[in-house]
Amino acid sequence: MKPAEYQHLRRPHGIGGSDVAALLGLSPFKSPVQLWAEKTGHPSVVAAQGMHLRLGQHLEPFVAAEYERATGLVAQVHQAPIFHKEHPFLFAHADRLVQSDPNSNHWVDGITLADTVLECKTASAFNKDEWGEALTDQVPTHYMLQCAWYMALTQCTKADVAVLIGNQDFRIFRIHRNFDLERALLENAQRFWEECVLKGVPPTPKSPSDASIIYPSSKEGVRIEASAEVARNVDRLRGLQQQMKELDQEMEHLKSLVMSCMGESEELAIGERVLATWKSTKPVKRLDTQALKAAHPDISKAFTVEGMPSRRFVVKESV
Repeated sequence: MKPAEYQHLRRPHGIGGSDVAALLGLSPFKSPVQLWAEKTGHPSVVAAQGMHLRLGQHLEPFVAAEYERATGLVAQVHQAPIFHKEHPFLFAHADRLVQSDPNSNHWVDGITLADTVLECKTASAFNKDEWGEALTDQVPTHYMLQCAWYMALTQCTKADVAVLIGNQDFRIFRIHRNFDLERALLENAQRFWEECVLKGVPPTPKSPSDASIIYPSSKEGVRIEASAEVARNVDRLRGLQQQMKELDQEMEHLKSLVMSCMGESEELAIGERVLATWKSTKPVKRLDTQALKAAHPDISKAFTVEGMPSRRFVVKESV
């Protein structure tokens, strides 16, 4: 199979397990509008990348092996996505399918013979409080929804989550099937796909960044009349901005008093308790773009790129 074909097989166009929390507005990584932009090929979408993603992919086999060592079970890779029988735009691509016999087949004629789905995760030590005690179902909400989705599509009765926290704390969690939750997830996913993705209608924005995705540019000279409700929102926003300005001024004043007290000291303390620090940082080296442009205009022009246009939102003073 060619790489392009395999990539298409891994990530078909539709709603997968990692999308469920996002479309419900319960993902810490992606809003419903961001998911809509991704599924509709919106120009604002930037491919996800980063060290944490590569590290998670690199450690997945290790986490699966630790799960096998701890349980004595066999976690088998299933490369192809598993599709909903009635709605092929709904799919699952679980990390592993678990069985007790290493010689048994976990998949025959489109039917999952395994009883358990395994999801392999890694987490920062700073996020360890998001995870409960081992062998419970206390996992972060977006992972719980992902597992519920996989059980709905594979018909497995339970899902195990194996997580390596801070590269030293290994825990296994178990989530049992919940048919009411599965029904709600499938209904919401179908509605999102048919009403938002296929019709190109975005979900209601929940943040300024969402609104900027939906309305990336303005029409010059166009003005609309505010309704009474919108006008009240603007007045409330103006008031909050004034409060923030006053708080910022108070904070700056208090900081100046404390910093004046510290002088050249790095730390301010009461006994063994450190109240504040004021440390020198290493010098930062920056490229002098103006000097480069003046000395080598051709080179500067060759490496100058034009970014996407943006809009600046400003609340005007009341009259």
